Amino acid sequence: MPHLSNQQAEKLAEIGAFLRDRRLELGLSLEELAAKTFVRQSILAAIENASLEDLPEPVYTQGFIRRFADALGLDGKSVAAAFPTLVEPAEQSPQASVSRGGMGWQLRPLHLYLIYFALVATAVAGLAYLFRPQTQSITDLTPAPTPTAAATPTPRATPAETVEVKLSLSEAAWLEVEADGRVVYAGILQSGTERRWQAKERLIVRTGNAGAVKVSVNNGPFQPMGQLGEVTEKEFLVSQATTQTPTTSTAPEHTVAN
Repeated sequence: MPHLSNQQAEKLAEIGAFLRDRRLELGLSLEELAAKTFVRQSILAAIENASLEDLPEPVYTQGFIRRFADALGLDGKSVAAAFPTLVEPAEQSPQASVSRGGMGWQLRPLHLYLIYFALVATAVAGLAYLFRPQTQSITDLTPAPTPTAAATPTPRATPAETVEVKLSLSEAAWLEVEADGRVVYAGILQSGTERRWQAKERLIVRTGNAGAVKVSVNNGPFQPMGQLGEVTEKEFLVSQATTQTPTTSTAPEHTVAN
């Protein structure tokens, strides 16, 4: 109907200008809204520019307007309702009326459009749920696996051949462990955790809460790395791994051999 098309064009121009002003006020781009609403960017641009010829059937356009408005924090249902989809005819044909049990029940085209729109909205919501982004939290890196023993049995390394550092935490602390120039662990360990690492030449331990970390070298006594909340780095060498001296400085610490 020509009068309906004119009415749709006028309402679409009002709605499109309103949504564009709201989008610019929020500092959002059409690309960001397309990713958020699962509606093509070209459709959103056509709504803003009132390009009725670039939009699908009115009932679908009304659904896109609703998702557009909802993404901008507006009442999408009310905004979409302002866009007309069809006009009911003044006279109803006899075929549109069905008599059942003496009661007149009439199925109108508007009802069919509403049912179809509800099915489309349900399908879109289901797809949005299936493809929603998953939140991931990464607070820890997986420690490098300990090298496996060779097929031929070899004697257990003596303290003079390796340096072994054992850490015990009284509070949560960030740690980075470097063995022979390679970072083997970086992440946050919780209170009560005990971990140990070995190196053939040297092993460096860095922490952001030195007072919460106690260190034992080659099964020696545990000693704190520093003060609570202090950022500290310690270096342990194979030739100096029999003793350790705590320090509160942030510079690497070398232990002194017996």
